[in-house]
Amino acid sequence: MTAGTLSPEVRLAEPADLAQIAPFLIPLGGELFGERFPDGTAQDFYRWKYFGNPLGDAIVGIATAGGSVVSVVAATPKRIWLSGKAVPAYELGDFLTDGNYRKMGLFSQLIELVCREAGARGSALVYVRPNDVSFPILTGKLSFHETQRMDARRFVIPSHTISRKTGIPASLLRLSGMDWLLKNCCIPRSPGDAVTVVPVERFGEETDQLWQRASAGYDFALVRDSSYLNWRFSDCPTPYKMWLALRNGQTVGFLVTSADRTAPTAAVVDLFTESSDVEAVRALLATGIGSLLNSGVQLISTWTLQGSALSAAHELLQRAFPFRRKQHLHLVFRVLLPQEITLPVPSQKWHFTLGDSDGA
Repeated sequence: MTAGTLSPEVRLAEPADLAQIAPFLIPLGGELFGERFPDGTAQDFYRWKYFGNPLGDAIVGIATAGGSVVSVVAATPKRIWLSGKAVPAYELGDFLTDGNYRKMGLFSQLIELVCREAGARGSALVYVRPNDVSFPILTGKLSFHETQRMDARRFVIPSHTISRKTGIPASLLRLSGMDWLLKNCCIPRSPGDAVTVVPVERFGEETDQLWQRASAGYDFALVRDSSYLNWRFSDCPTPYKMWLALRNGQTVGFLVTSADRTAPTAAVVDLFTESSDVEAVRALLATGIGSLLNSGVQLISTWTLQGSALSAAHELLQRAFPFRRKQHLHLVFRVLLPQEITLPVPSQKWHFTLGDSDGA
C-alpha cells in the first residue's frame, strides 16, 4: 500500500453503486468508448449491461476506499451450448484497478468473490477474453485454463492505408486497381436469388427457430435465442446494424455489424448460420461488408478462432479478413461445477465471435 492510500473494502456492488462504477470504468474503454453510447452516458451503458439482461443481473465485485471505488471485476450472465446442452455461465470483464491500489491483491480477491457468487447462482463456468496483463494472473494463480486462441483480423482499403504512409493521394492510388483487386479477392459475392438479405431492427421467433436447427452443428456456442439477441444488440446503447438471411421465406442466418461515427472504422460483430450453409454466409457478408464500404468505412475488424471452428462462417471470414495481428487473443475458462463440465472441453465445432466478448 502506497503512502496516502486507505485500506480497501471488498464487496459485491449494489445498483446504488452504479453512479460511481460507471465513471470509474470510462478509462477502460479507450479513446472510442463514447461510440458505445453515442446518444447516452456511461451510466446508461452500464445500467443496460449490468441490470437489463434477461438472464439476470450481473455480479459486480468492487473494492472501495474512502468512499470511492478503486477496483472492479464484473460478470455478466450468459448461456453456453456445450456438447448438446445449454449450461449457465458468466462472462467476466471490466477489470480495472486504480493505479494507487495495484499490487495489493485486489484483482485476485475480486475474481474469487465474483466466482463464488457465480457458483452460488448455479453457474457451471465463467469465461473471459483477458488482456496480456490479466491472462498470466488468471491462468497462473486463479485456476483458469486457456481453451481457445483467436486471431484479430482486418479488412483494409489499401489506397487509404498507403496514402497515409506515403502522402500519395488515395484517388491516384485507386487508379491502379488495388482496391478493386482486394475486394474481388476477399469479399464473397452474393449467391444470387437463392438467399435474400433484409435489414431488421429486432429479432423474433424466426431466430429462435434458426437456433433450434443450427445448434446441433456446434459443440460450443453462446445460446443465440431472440431474447438474448435483442438485449445484446437491439436494446444496447451501442448502435448496430442487423440483417437476416432468408431462403424460401425461412431465416437461415443473421449478421450484426457496428460502425464508428467519428472514425472510418467498423466491425463484423456477429455472424451465425447453420455450420455448413455457405450460401447464407456469402450472402450476409456480401451485403454487410458492401454496406459498410459504401458508407465510407476504410477498415473493418473481426475475430476468428484458430483452426477449430469447422464452419462456413469461419472459412469465409478468414478469406474476407486477410490481415491478421501477430499476437493472438486468449479465451480462458474456470469450471465452477465440475460435475457438469470436465476439462478439456471439445475443441472442434466452435462458434465464438467478437460480439460474444463485452468489448464490442
